[in-house]
Amino acid sequence: MMKNLKILGLVVLLMGTIQACSTYSYYSIGGENLGRYRSFAWLPPVKQTRNIAYNSDLADQRIHESTTDNLQERGLRLKSKNPDLLVRYSVMVDNKERVYDQPVYNYAGGGYYPTVGYFRGRQFLYYRYSAPYPVYVGDDVERVPYKEGTLIIDLIDRNSHKVIWRGYGVGELENAAKTIDDLPKIVEGIMKKLPLKPTRS
Repeated sequence: MMKNLKILGLVVLLMGTIQACSTYSYYSIGGENLGRYRSFAWLPPVKQTRNIAYNSDLADQRIHESTTDNLQERGLRLKSKNPDLLVRYSVMVDNKERVYDQPVYNYAGGGYYPTVGYFRGRQFLYYRYSAPYPVYVGDDVERVPYKEGTLIIDLIDRNSHKVIWRGYGVGELENAAKTIDDLPKIVEGIMKKLPLKPTRS
């Protein structure tokens, strides 16, 4: 029974952790003086994952469309000839491992034991129940593999060839289909870190 309770507790912990990790975290660096740029064009993506499920034409289309829409909402114009900015993205998928270290207890003792008692100066014998007590016997280490994905969007000054802003979206990948569906949401989360406010709703 204790083993079943331990397994049930681990399952609840894992479910809570997976739910907590189903969201994405967003970061960015740079972005000073972005207001002076007016136009952008796309560079080919950087292929940093060999996993074809996350490196598909559909994923590429979702990223391009969502990023273009977000940049245009912030006043930048898509322009193929002599743009101010060049936009590039890269996708990385890494195998990770989450380690759960669970203490393991066994229960010892418990039962009825003869005990001597006193009542009004007279000694008598009775049986007292003693509950079993936990005894630490070691640790049970569970290793749970998972995939972590990172989408990086770079804005590059066309004249200096320097990255002037980089945004990241990082999260645990449940499966390829859901991740591709989530791409517009991930791009939007990254673009919220861009120091340019939307100029139209």
